[in-house]
Amino acid sequence: MNILKNKIVINIFKMLIISVLLSSCGTTYQLKSDLNKNDKSSAFFNGFVLYNPVTKKQIVNHNGAKYFTPASNTKLYTFYAAYRTFKDSVKSLAYYRTKDSLIIKGTADPSFLFGFDSSKVLNFLGNEKDSIYLIDARIEDPAFGNGWSWDDYPYYYQPEKSLFPIYGNLLTYKWNFGEIKSYPTYLKKNITVLDSILLRRDLKQNNFYIEKNSKRKYEVPFLTSSKLSAELLSDTLGKPVTLIKPKTQHDFKYVYGQKYDSLYKQMLTVSDNFIAEQLMLQVGEEMVGKFNTKEAIKYAKENYLNDLPQDFKWVDGSGLSVYNKFTPENTVKLLEKMYREIPREKLLNYFPVGGQSGTIKSWYANNGIPFVYAKTGTLSAVTSLSGYIITKKGTLLIFSYMNNNYLVSSSEIKKEMETALMKIYNTY
Repeated sequence: MNILKNKIVINIFKMLIISVLLSSCGTTYQLKSDLNKNDKSSAFFNGFVLYNPVTKKQIVNHNGAKYFTPASNTKLYTFYAAYRTFKDSVKSLAYYRTKDSLIIKGTADPSFLFGFDSSKVLNFLGNEKDSIYLIDARIEDPAFGNGWSWDDYPYYYQPEKSLFPIYGNLLTYKWNFGEIKSYPTYLKKNITVLDSILLRRDLKQNNFYIEKNSKRKYEVPFLTSSKLSAELLSDTLGKPVTLIKPKTQHDFKYVYGQKYDSLYKQMLTVSDNFIAEQLMLQVGEEMVGKFNTKEAIKYAKENYLNDLPQDFKWVDGSGLSVYNKFTPENTVKLLEKMYREIPREKLLNYFPVGGQSGTIKSWYANNGIPFVYAKTGTLSAVTSLSGYIITKKGTLLIFSYMNNNYLVSSSEIKKEMETALMKIYNTY
C-alpha cells in the first residue's frame, strides 16, 4: 500500500515538474515569437536578453549582440566605474593653508548645495578666520559632452560640467505672489519678467526669463565659470571668496563630504545626468590624474570592463550623447558582474523599483509587489530598460531590453515591455 502511495506521489511530482517546464518553455517560445514578429512588422529595432545568473544560461537572446543607442542605460557603466574606483566619501573640497590664507580648489563634487547634506564643507569654510581664495582652474573637458544636443542648454537635465559645481549648476525660480523666488538668490537679479517668453535663458549669457504670473517652476542651467563659483560661494558664506590664478602644484588636503552610496542611488533612481557626468570626471582624476571623461572611460574599459562580450562605444557619463553604442549582451554581463560583486540587498537598493520609486514608479506596479529593479534609458526614439527581475517563484533574472528608432509613442513601447516582463514574472 505504501509503495503504491509513493508511486502516486512521485508521479504527481513528475507531472508538476513537466507542467512547470512546459509553462516555461511556452513563455520562452512566446517571448521569442513576439520579438521576431515585431522585427517583421515594425520599422523600429529592438533587442532583448534574459539571463539566469545561477544556471549561467541565457533564456532569451534576441538581437543581443547588436548595437543600440542606450540613452541613460549608460549610467549603469558610470555607476560600475565609480563603484570600483571609490570606497566611501566624496572629496568635496581640496585645500591648503598659508600663514594667513586658505586656498581652495574644486573637486568636481556634484553634491554641494544640490539636495545633499553640505554641512561639512559649509562649516569648514564658514568657520575659517583667514581670507579664502579660490584657484581659477577648470576641468579638462568641454562643458557639454560629445554628442549632446546643444539646443537643450536651457533644460534642467543638461547642466554644464565643471570643476567647482554649486547648486547643481542650476538656477531654480518661480513666480510667487507677485515676486520672483530664486535658488540661489544671488542670480535673482539676472531674471527678467515678461508677458510671454520664447527662451528660458540666453544661449551665451546668464540672462534668464520668466512669464508673469506663471505657475511653473523653472529649473535652468547657468553658464559656469570660476568667477561665478567664487561669487556664489561668497554670497552663500556671507564673506569674500577671492579668485586667484593657479601658480604651483600644492600638496592638497581634502574635506570629505557626502557618502558615494547616496550619489549612486540618486543617479540611478531619478536618472540624474549631472551626477553621472561629475562622477566620471572624478574617476578620471582619481585614476589618471585628469578631470577628463574620455580618460576615465578609457581606464574603466581597460581595467573594469575588459571581459564584456563585445567592444562598445562609450563617450559620456549620463547617456545624453547619441554616440554611445552598447549591446544588450554587454549590459547583461555588466549587471551580472554587479550581482556577483555587490551584496544583493545593497545592489537592488540603488535601482528604481517598479510601481514604487524613480523613473519606473508609474510602471510594473504588480499590485504593490515589487519585482522589477531596473535602470531606464530615454531619448527621442530610444527606450531602454535593464536590470533585475525577481519572479513569483523568487528567482532572480537579469535582463536588458532596448528599443531604437520607433515613430510611435514611447508609452506603446513601454506597454509591450511591461507585458513581456509580467509574463516572465509569472512563469520563471
